[in-house]
Amino acid sequence: MSGINRRLLFLPECTRDICPRACYFLIAAFVFHASDLFAADQDSSSASAADSFFALPIELDADSGAANGDAIVLRVSPLWGSPSKNNWKVIHLNLLTFADTPGGIPGQPGNPDPAPGDRVFGVGDLTHASFFTPPSRGKTIWGFGAILSIPIASDSRLGSGKWSAGPAFRFVYRSGPWNLGVFGGQMWSFAGSSNRGDVSQLIMRGAIRRQLPNDWYLVSAPIISANWKAAGQKWLVPLGGGVGKVFRYRSNPWALSLQGYYNVIKPDGAPNWSVRLALIAPLQFGIKK
Repeated sequence: MSGINRRLLFLPECTRDICPRACYFLIAAFVFHASDLFAADQDSSSASAADSFFALPIELDADSGAANGDAIVLRVSPLWGSPSKNNWKVIHLNLLTFADTPGGIPGQPGNPDPAPGDRVFGVGDLTHASFFTPPSRGKTIWGFGAILSIPIASDSRLGSGKWSAGPAFRFVYRSGPWNLGVFGGQMWSFAGSSNRGDVSQLIMRGAIRRQLPNDWYLVSAPIISANWKAAGQKWLVPLGGGVGKVFRYRSNPWALSLQGYYNVIKPDGAPNWSVRLALIAPLQFGIKK
């Protein structure tokens, strides 16, 4: 990675004088700029032999039907892997959210017990997960590891106020045009603000993908969560999916999809449904073993 021109990327300060939704496009522009730096650093002569990779999933969700109003959530989830001993690989996933919400939203993954308040725009907690994955055998891939939530939220309505950690897992099954997978983790809080409730939350991300002709595909990727500390309904279960298209940019296959989900099970006050625009950019580091 020595060829990268190392630059500091400063996010704009979103105040009441700046439209919060416009900030999403500015943030996305900085993220795309970062991905361009990775692409520019790629050594084409070694890309085919690369054992490490970097992917940049970006999702923009528009939630509707919550008791306190509609919300917009931008998720940026850098995903990268590196080789380990005995042909194992270590897969890392970070999740950073930016939200424009009407205060705390019940059932939100990573923030199961949000603080009440008025509308707020800012960044949520940072979640990191690492998985140890053995060499692929046949049609299945699995892995195990740990998940950690770091309370960096810019406002109490956007984060749990707690350090949380626990075990994590991933499983993938591929057969012909089908790609089925799930990953997730159970987190318990162990430190943080004494004014906030303890965290015990299960978060799972499903992934069902069916390839279609001409690089089109069907996809369903619901985010399921369970807040074990909730007094009432503990589960948030969306049902839905959408359609996507694979295209090439700078010789890399990018995927763009439009999805819709209805929360068939949800805590009181949580959104009824959401629309998602998702973009995935897989880029190789060009690093050999």
